[in-house]
Amino acid sequence: MKLRIVLLIASLLFISCSSDSDKKLELLDGYWNIDTVILPDGSEKEFPFSNHMDHFEVEGLNGVKHRVSPTYDGGFVNYGSPVYFKWQENEDELILIFKEGDNSYQQSVEEVTTTDLELKHENGTIYSYKRYTSNEE
Repeated sequence: MKLRIVLLIASLLFISCSSDSDKKLELLDGYWNIDTVILPDGSEKEFPFSNHMDHFEVEGLNGVKHRVSPTYDGGFVNYGSPVYFKWQENEDELILIFKEGDNSYQQSVEEVTTTDLELKHENGTIYSYKRYTSNEE
């Protein structure tokens, strides 16, 4: 009986953790404008306006980040090379593992909502984004 209870609790914990990551990944998918960058030394750089943004796409355990700019017809144009990543859960964190050429690095999803995204690079740099909305919305 105790074993059944332990298995039930473990299953519920696993399901709740999985759904939290699924929700974060669902929210991550889309277009994001960089708002601020806080460097490990505490200095901050603001980006009050930029027509460049990051577009995240997630499918299964894999994803890709594109640098894009909006066009006048409502579309987007890619520039630069796509950066591919895999995601994994590490305890209560959602980790994005990027592979760019011979370099690889990790960023943890500190916060993601319908309007805000915060990623923390393994070197301590914090990237804060605002979800892109066109002027037509």
